[in-house]
Amino acid sequence: MSLHQPITAASRITRSMSVQDALAWAFLTEKAVLDFDQYGAHEFDRPGVDTIWIMAERHKVGVNVDGGGTSDPHPDAQIIAAAVEALPDALGGRKMATQIAELARARSAPDWGQGERLAITPCGWDWDNDQGCFVAGVSRTGSLWVWRDRHRNKREHKGDVCAISYTGTASMAAAKRRNYLAWCGALLDLWAVLRRDGVLDTITITDVLPPLAPWREVGGMVMSQGKVRFP
Repeated sequence: MSLHQPITAASRITRSMSVQDALAWAFLTEKAVLDFDQYGAHEFDRPGVDTIWIMAERHKVGVNVDGGGTSDPHPDAQIIAAAVEALPDALGGRKMATQIAELARARSAPDWGQGERLAITPCGWDWDNDQGCFVAGVSRTGSLWVWRDRHRNKREHKGDVCAISYTGTASMAAAKRRNYLAWCGALLDLWAVLRRDGVLDTITITDVLPPLAPWREVGGMVMSQGKVRFP
């Protein structure tokens, strides 16, 4: 190579990801974390202050010194985590941010009640030594039964009651679907933020978004206004 030959800069390599894949990459692969500083983790971070003083102050309050053999997440992963932290309260704030991070680590989406059916379950369980398994728990809080036996003696007995609860009700399904729609709205906001020019350096966010109402799809068909139509 000649000394006068111009050096050409290498082209930047970018990857295309959906917003869900980018979140999973940031929180699962790169191990990015949310830091709302609720416990004063950055209390002693002061610009222009000597590092030794910071370590000494942390030692006073029992905070471990930074280190341990792990590297920082990728800068783009930290930017994605910061965008999740900055979710406005109108979109769920810190509670939604925490849910997004947990679901991203599990490569999952919120439960919107898929496969859930109306059912009745006991409120408690007891161990039955004879059967060797758990059985529905009962308590003697029922009605008082009063009768006379064949000898005309008065007898009393309290009935056994098994407390039950309902699952899969319409209100439960509606609550799960509202949470799913709120999650979709938060991801849409993150999608708009992360797609801006210059926000991410090595990742390009695609147009792919999670389905807005997956409960409308039933067995390859789509429910629309009470009617079934094929997509």
